[in-house]
Amino acid sequence: MFGTLPLIGGVIIASIGLLAVVDGSRQYYAQWQPVRRAEQTPGIIESVDIRAVRGSNASQSYLPVVIYEYQTPTQRLQGKRLYPGRQSNALFGTKSAAEKAIKAYEPGESTTVYYDPQNPDHAFLEPTIQGGSSLGTVGFGILLLAIAVGVLVTTGGLAVL
Repeated sequence: MFGTLPLIGGVIIASIGLLAVVDGSRQYYAQWQPVRRAEQTPGIIESVDIRAVRGSNASQSYLPVVIYEYQTPTQRLQGKRLYPGRQSNALFGTKSAAEKAIKAYEPGESTTVYYDPQNPDHAFLEPTIQGGSSLGTVGFGILLLAIAVGVLVTTGGLAVL
């Protein structure tokens, strides 16, 4: 009845949804893997700061930066990640939220540093996954997949297959 247009539209929407699910899952896994295999070592806080970061749409986010020194069995390193994964996982929408995230860290104090023994340069202070954006991407992808199925079912696009 509608021709191939619903089929094409449904496939495009489903493809975008599938890509979103894969990307969100990959982002989550990239944080989960280092947390799962992390080893602990003592460290010293060197400095604490909050940096303003401008987004592509002129939005303002805040990145808490805690610079620390730590020792692995083979080398002395410096880190600045608060959470595992990409630094964008630690962006906060308000300055007060970023301040709250680094409240426990003071220069000169001892701390526990978690590092990935397979990549000792990847260290972090909080062994928790910041899954909000990655799980949001997965949810968005699932929503698009559901919309694609709905389009295909209601317009008879599946009958063309």
